[in-house]
Amino acid sequence: MARDQRRRNVVGIDGLEYREGRKIKSPNRGFFSHLTPEVIAAAILALIFLYLIINVMIYRSKKQVSIFEVQSQSIGYDKTFTGICIRSEELVRAAASGYINYYIANGGKASKNSIVYSVDSASTIYNTLGAQAGELKLSEDEIGRIKNVIYMRMKDYDGSNLSWIGSFENELNSAIYEIVNDNILDAALALRDGDSSGTNFIAYRTEVSGVVSYKADSFTGFSAEDIDADSFTGRDAGQRNLYSTGLIGAGDVVYRICTDDNWSVVVKVSEDFYVDNLEEREATVYLNGHSTPLTGTLRLYMQGSDYFAEVTFDKFMAGYIDDRYVDVRFGSVTDSGLKIPVSSICEKGYYLVPLSMFVDAEGYNGQVLKREIYNVDTGTTDYENIYPEKYFSDGYYAYIDMNDLNEGEYLCNTDTGERSKVGLVNYLEGVYNVNKGYYVFVRIEKIRSNSEYAIVKSNTPDGLRQYDHIALNSSDAVEQALIF
Repeated sequence: MARDQRRRNVVGIDGLEYREGRKIKSPNRGFFSHLTPEVIAAAILALIFLYLIINVMIYRSKKQVSIFEVQSQSIGYDKTFTGICIRSEELVRAAASGYINYYIANGGKASKNSIVYSVDSASTIYNTLGAQAGELKLSEDEIGRIKNVIYMRMKDYDGSNLSWIGSFENELNSAIYEIVNDNILDAALALRDGDSSGTNFIAYRTEVSGVVSYKADSFTGFSAEDIDADSFTGRDAGQRNLYSTGLIGAGDVVYRICTDDNWSVVVKVSEDFYVDNLEEREATVYLNGHSTPLTGTLRLYMQGSDYFAEVTFDKFMAGYIDDRYVDVRFGSVTDSGLKIPVSSICEKGYYLVPLSMFVDAEGYNGQVLKREIYNVDTGTTDYENIYPEKYFSDGYYAYIDMNDLNEGEYLCNTDTGERSKVGLVNYLEGVYNVNKGYYVFVRIEKIRSNSEYAIVKSNTPDGLRQYDHIALNSSDAVEQALIF
């Protein structure tokens, strides 16, 4: 009978049990009886979404840290500028009017009291010489002068560099020119001395020694300080040719003479070049595309807001005697080290402590500083050991972290009795290393820099290493603060 009764109990579509059409009250199943797989999945997704929102809000509210990975690299300079040649030079004017003739080639060396030019007021001497012109025979001495020019060049010839050929040609032409004109001058003086018609023929000697040029311009006699930014505009120095074979007037400029082998080139440079080379004392340059390098003394200076470089040489002046503007290419300067952004570099202050303040400490493998502490109870002075973990030394002072000492307190070398008051401060350049997840100041030794990057020495004690991670902007860093 009971089995038949159970058979009449049925489960409806609402999940409840019915008996003979009546609902039977079901027992209370509790909260977890309603956790279907769909409900559990929805709850998990909601938690994940909430977690993401919270992290995004934390990320947005937290100051972002930009990291730079240190790389080993080189930074080089290979720049070409326009330069203006500066020489010790003066213009020489004709003492009389008449027909002029020269006896020293352009770019030739004139010793003191050498005859440079002559003036024939009536042109009678040269008309006579022209009528008597014939084949010129060279003496043994004159042939020897030409041989000497060739010998001096060939003795150093090794076949590996042919850049000297141009100057050799000029030297040879100059020697021949002077020999020919010396013969003309001798003949002219003989005619003058033997004929009263030549009394108006006068040969003029130079009062100083130097290199002769028959070109002049508006910069003749300028010093480096006379050059400004406008001097480089247009590369037009108003150069004019002084060489003449005709009639000249008294007071006309007849030649230019450079009296010193020392000469210089002034260049208007960029601010970066100026800053990068402030500590340089020499510069190697290439002029007008020539492959021969010239090394000279470098001087950097400013005029107003403009930056200039002057490179001074003590040879080769004659080779550029007629050049006022030159193309100047500074030799490529390459320094190797670690490349870091300039924005990463900052300064940190340290207390300077004389190295004589360090003493040995018993039971400690190293030296310590002794801080004086006055004992009020006993009226005596006690000493507290300070253990600087790392410090930089310049050979005279130790740079001690300002967190280890207090301004105004005294340190004492208990072995010698020497005392030193804490207070002297100096600053070191460095960056913030973040390899350990917090900011650590690391000292750097800068080799060279431009407006964006610097090259610093690698493998310095407690310094940077390749692949280290540093703060890109030092202004965002707080020493010892966590960044993650």
